[in-house]
Amino acid sequence: MGKKFRTHVQGESLQKKIDADYENYFTIWGMFIAFFILTLFIWLFYFKLLEITLAMAIMFSVFTGIFLIYGIRKSIKLLRHIRNCYKGMEGERLVGETLNKLSNDSVRVFHDICGDCFNVDHLIISTKGIFTIETKHYDRKKGYKFLFQNGKLMFNGHQCATLLNQMDGEANFIHEKLNALCGRDYPIQKVAIIIGAYIENPQNEFSNYWILNENSFPKFFANTKESLTIDEVRSIANQIREWIKVSVD
Repeated sequence: MGKKFRTHVQGESLQKKIDADYENYFTIWGMFIAFFILTLFIWLFYFKLLEITLAMAIMFSVFTGIFLIYGIRKSIKLLRHIRNCYKGMEGERLVGETLNKLSNDSVRVFHDICGDCFNVDHLIISTKGIFTIETKHYDRKKGYKFLFQNGKLMFNGHQCATLLNQMDGEANFIHEKLNALCGRDYPIQKVAIIIGAYIENPQNEFSNYWILNENSFPKFFANTKESLTIDEVRSIANQIREWIKVSVD
């Protein structure tokens, strides 16, 4: 029997990052415990059993203290990154559930498509076109606000080009890949779905970028004119599935 394959589920890359962070976290503290025990024995030997010099005992104490400070600072960064990854993964899963409800023979949904040092959170291949979707998840209680106006994105009053650049990069990545896989130029609609933040678009500018909350996207998607046939959707989706499939252990 040949190998079985599957595509990624939403948040899978973030889960791998979380697992790697936990591995680093426990490695740091495992090394600290080893140094601490070694230092403790050296002091015990100095006072009771072996002829360990005071200088050597102090040196190991200093090394342990340095490693303790490093471990605390590194652990704070790792725990903060883990919290952010969990937040992002929760957002991807919430959006993924919304998108999966749209899935049918004319709408194919893929999640967590990995590129070089980045990933496309969600990809829709449908008769209404092809959509790359970036997900952002914020704490609703903090009152974050996005303003998209005159082609610029503002976040809490400050220009935020990062998200637009990220959307451009993901769309270009999928565009080039589809060109290579299918031998045809397909336009890509760039989408960012923001959870937990207020979004204002006073000019109703949705030609290049859709910056929406999770409840708005299905409505915008439903009102989009069809541009591909079901046969094209099936063909493109099959190419994507073959490209991104991973083996099932």
